[in-house]
Amino acid sequence: MHKFWVVMSQVYKKNARSGSWIFLVLSPLFFLAIAFGIVFYISKTQAPAQVAVVSDVSVVRQALSKQSTDDLQFKPYSSAQKANQALNKEDIDGILTVNAKDDFKSHYVARDNGQTVETSTLVAALSGLKLSSTAAAMKLTPAQVKALTAPPTVTSKTVAIEDGKQVAKSNTAQLMNHGLALVSMVLILMVTMVYGSILAQEIATEKGSRIMEILLSSVSATTQFFGKLAGIFALLLTQLVIYVIAGVIGWQFLKNQTMVAGLLKQVDLSILASGTTAMIALFFIIGTLTYSVLAALTGSLVSNQEQVQQAVMPITMLGMIGYFITIAAQANDSTLAQVTSYVPFLNVFVMPTQMSLGRASMGQAWVSVSISVVFLALFTFFTVAVYRNNVLVYSGSGLWQSMKTSFSIWKAERGVAKK
Repeated sequence: MHKFWVVMSQVYKKNARSGSWIFLVLSPLFFLAIAFGIVFYISKTQAPAQVAVVSDVSVVRQALSKQSTDDLQFKPYSSAQKANQALNKEDIDGILTVNAKDDFKSHYVARDNGQTVETSTLVAALSGLKLSSTAAAMKLTPAQVKALTAPPTVTSKTVAIEDGKQVAKSNTAQLMNHGLALVSMVLILMVTMVYGSILAQEIATEKGSRIMEILLSSVSATTQFFGKLAGIFALLLTQLVIYVIAGVIGWQFLKNQTMVAGLLKQVDLSILASGTTAMIALFFIIGTLTYSVLAALTGSLVSNQEQVQQAVMPITMLGMIGYFITIAAQANDSTLAQVTSYVPFLNVFVMPTQMSLGRASMGQAWVSVSISVVFLALFTFFTVAVYRNNVLVYSGSGLWQSMKTSFSIWKAERGVAKK
């Protein structure tokens, strides 16, 4: 066990100290920080639009000024002449002239290089004043005005058909789960490509330098295999922990922003504690492990660093196939999507999306997980055997020929063992 931890720590420390991995981790945080900084700077430096209000009724001017918001400020002016002088000096962005005595007919003059004010915003502000004025003229009570203006109530719910029965589903929950499924799919694709390449590079580098011949004299090939796999996985966990910490710190700032606060009121974050979310996370873990084992397999089949691209190619191809099937499945529940929901390597992409869209039940997801776990165990056993037999085989004939050579060596060893 001690040798396992030594191999794991060496692989982890070597890559964690490399400039490429540090850049891989910090570059997304750097660009996100720049983007948020620009948005924050613009939001703080952009002053609200200034609109002058000219009206034949002073009450209207004062009432509109009280409706000012963080994005739009109404400034009462006693005459059109003063308002035009302010516009000529570019102190205001526009002039709203309101004729309250003539059914609130209004006219807006906007400055060409001023901030844009939507006409609908002005109409909404004037509608309340017109309603109050009309209600007062008709001598309506506040209760009557409230009853008159109250909009009709329409309730809705979403149902999924499971086993011929209607099961209530939350629109927010489905949207949240679908978003998580897409994020999981993209993360698996990125992680498998990046870390699969790192793992393949790690194995190919040792084979190319012939150092493997020395290592095998003290550490078994099986221990090296699992040690390298654990080291790369620990590297991935470190990156995820860094992002979680950065996310928690950034969240303290973002949650106080007006736009984010508005979105939070519309989203129930407790949905994240659902069984569907846990299943999506489980598929992410299984997918990452399965593709990592595949990277170790293909990495052991190449002889030097120049052939690493050959090792990464099967990982990229499988990942892109799963990605495109998932994208197509969002528009149409095809037979291909239903079948690949149970196919190892592809189901980690397709099944979470099928679940989020209400096309697969929790029971079907567990069947897919069970298939993936059994396949992962058998595939790992097979990969360890290939790695052990092929780790000292140096051939430039390609992946498939190396695989055949490993299989021949494996058969030969089994024949010797039987005798």
